[in-house]
Amino acid sequence: PANRYLARGPRVRLTGEQVRDQALVVSNLLSKKMYGRPVMPYQPQGVWQVVYSGSKWNQSVGEDAYRRAIYTYIRRSSPYPSMLTFDGSTRDVCLARRIRTNTPLQALVTLNDSAFVDVAQHFARRMQHEGGKTVASQLQKGYEWMTGHVLPKSKQEVFEKLYQEALMRFQKNPKKREDWMCNSTAEAAALAFVANTMLNMDEFITKE
Repeated sequence: PANRYLARGPRVRLTGEQVRDQALVVSNLLSKKMYGRPVMPYQPQGVWQVVYSGSKWNQSVGEDAYRRAIYTYIRRSSPYPSMLTFDGSTRDVCLARRIRTNTPLQALVTLNDSAFVDVAQHFARRMQHEGGKTVASQLQKGYEWMTGHVLPKSKQEVFEKLYQEALMRFQKNPKKREDWMCNSTAEAAALAFVANTMLNMDEFITKE
């Protein structure tokens, strides 16, 4: 009755910055570096088309590519696209409160944006190295890192089936495997494919 355990808190989708940072955290990529100049993480080519100056997007490398989203360089006439899709501010006006939406474009970002595919690859490597020797234990550990909960049996069956389907596809067509995990095995690529799906889970991008 006193809401002692915050059981009645609103269930809302995380902000665009939080979605990116949380994905970096679970894949052990998030930089702990504080302060300093803004950075330019990956964004698709052609987003910046400046006709009145020589400005261009110089993609950051190394640790700077994985700094917290708050350090991302924002240009008002061309905001960072993935955050904008998740209702990030364009910074041209002050906002007292952000509007939250749920659109198919947001799922396309977390599934197809190259920055999230890169995160999924690192997340898969972490599951392989720290999650145990079997795919089942790796998926269980990955889900625990993501949500703090035990992976339900029903979802584990779905993930394992997805893994087996991806594995068969990559074994038959090595070129498709390269898109997910270059110079690696079909097993690693299949796990990265599943990791990418896990990063798109509703319980991962939503505050319960």
